[in-house]
Amino acid sequence: MLTTLRISGLAVVDAAEVRFGPGLNVLTGETGAGKSILVNALHLVLGGRMGADVLRDGADEAVVEALFELPPDHPVLARLAAAGIPAPEPAEGGGAELLVRRVASRGGRGRAFVNGALCTVGMLESALRGALDICGQHEHVALLRAESHTGLLDAFAGAQGALARYRERFDALAAAVREREALARGESERAARADYLAFQLREIDALAPEAGEDQRLEQERVVLAQAARLRDAAARAEACAYGEEGSAAERLGLALRALEPAAHVDPRLEPVVALLRSAAAEVDEAGRALARYGAALGGDPERLSELDERLGALRALARKHGGSLARALERAGEMRAELAAAAGGAGRLEELAAAEPALAARAAAGAAELTRARASAARAFCAEVQAELGALAMGRCRIEVAFRPPEGGVEVAGRRLAPGGAEEAELLIAPNPGEAPRPLARIASGGELSRVLLAVKRALSRTDPMRTYVFDEVDSGIGGAVAEAVGRRLLEVSRGRQVICVTHLPQVAAFADRHHRVEKRVSGGRTFTAVRLLEGDAARREEVARMLAGATLGPSALEHAAALLEAARAGAAEGAGGGAAAEPAPRQGRRAAPVRTAARVAAKKRSAGAGGSR
Repeated sequence: MLTTLRISGLAVVDAAEVRFGPGLNVLTGETGAGKSILVNALHLVLGGRMGADVLRDGADEAVVEALFELPPDHPVLARLAAAGIPAPEPAEGGGAELLVRRVASRGGRGRAFVNGALCTVGMLESALRGALDICGQHEHVALLRAESHTGLLDAFAGAQGALARYRERFDALAAAVREREALARGESERAARADYLAFQLREIDALAPEAGEDQRLEQERVVLAQAARLRDAAARAEACAYGEEGSAAERLGLALRALEPAAHVDPRLEPVVALLRSAAAEVDEAGRALARYGAALGGDPERLSELDERLGALRALARKHGGSLARALERAGEMRAELAAAAGGAGRLEELAAAEPALAARAAAGAAELTRARASAARAFCAEVQAELGALAMGRCRIEVAFRPPEGGVEVAGRRLAPGGAEEAELLIAPNPGEAPRPLARIASGGELSRVLLAVKRALSRTDPMRTYVFDEVDSGIGGAVAEAVGRRLLEVSRGRQVICVTHLPQVAAFADRHHRVEKRVSGGRTFTAVRLLEGDAARREEVARMLAGATLGPSALEHAAALLEAARAGAAEGAGGGAAAEPAPRQGRRAAPVRTAARVAAKKRSAGAGGSR
């Protein structure tokens, strides 16, 4: 429920606060007083565009604040929690208080706050979906959009559960169909790619490179190319260490022979003798190793040619596949994996083709369940809406629900399935007998559309989860007894939820549980819009009389206003006692008579007064 709306610096509103209550809240005022600004402010609360052009002249910023009181299980609260927005404060009635604030600064970007937390307008619009429903003339009437009619019918049928089950099945089917079609479209491309990969791998496998092979072969090639120099160096080193007279091995032997007798005399020389013996053994081993190295080292031209050829092939492979042999081997692994996946695509295509009939059957069964529910609901919905229209002086109007195949989706056994089911619904209206039903947007006048909208809302009132309706002059284009019937219907709708209604009809205003007057005032050369709660019978009687007679309030207008208010109170009491909020009101009845009688009495008095004056 919307409890408070506060506006400052918006258009002609300097500062205004409106407190709403449960039941029927009515806003009245002269044309141009600023009633539409209040509705526009609610659009901003729900995430509508708020630019610097909405600022009042001289104001640095425009601010719109709305306070909601929501039950603890309201989906808006769950969406806010999912978005990380702080939990609202608990309200006195056990619910939760939700404060939404929109700010537009002159020359700056607008800001949005929920419970004091800064959020984007997109987050605000998504989170507050379902907080309230604004119904108005022309562009605000969702009823004119055929794409919304299927949702209305599902809400009436209570088919949301069936729709959720169907969508889960449809999504699985659609995903399988998309994958299968993608695989089928890429079959020729996949085959060509597989041939290319196989060719590349055959080239790599024919060479059979090993990790690090290029480095090992390059080292061997360097050795072979320098064989003569290496052999000469080994020979000279072997001679110095071991082979020639005066070699290191010979001189170490002389040192040992000189020192060993002395070590027998002084044991402290034993460690030195041990070192010399070790050195002599290592020099001896080094000499023999050099001899073996020199003998084994050959300058094989054939081996050198083989190495050059192999290294050339490895380098060409590396250039072709990434610049190094390591990258070429890594790329080979990738190509093998891709080739395996390409080969598995045919298998996956077969899997999808085998699984698709079962998925299609499950989706078709879910769609059939929805179709049956919609067909049954369509008959009851049309009957209920027509009954409501009968009470609104449109008893000869005929409402039908037309079903047509959906656009897009998936073809299953000659039937097209879309995310919303196997059909789309559209409300058609024939206002007069003998006329073919046509779409609402093409045939309904403003007054007819207002009454159809109210009749639909009345029919949906038991199943619609929306707890707050905002009606923006949906009573446009009507008057007299029809206006009284509209007021009664608004009252009945408000018995199950909060209704906020902007109206210019006194017959509607008379039924208000809470009546606000929107006034335009001029002070200091500036125009201001103010909102005043009308408390007490006298204030309400004067406002209803103004709506009846205009600026000049005579006794007859006040009497007529009093009669309207009294009749509305009697009708409200009778409706509350008879459970009018639970069931649609009968199309004909005696409850409208008091208002019409009061109107005739007032008219006669005005006529008598006029005659006497003459």
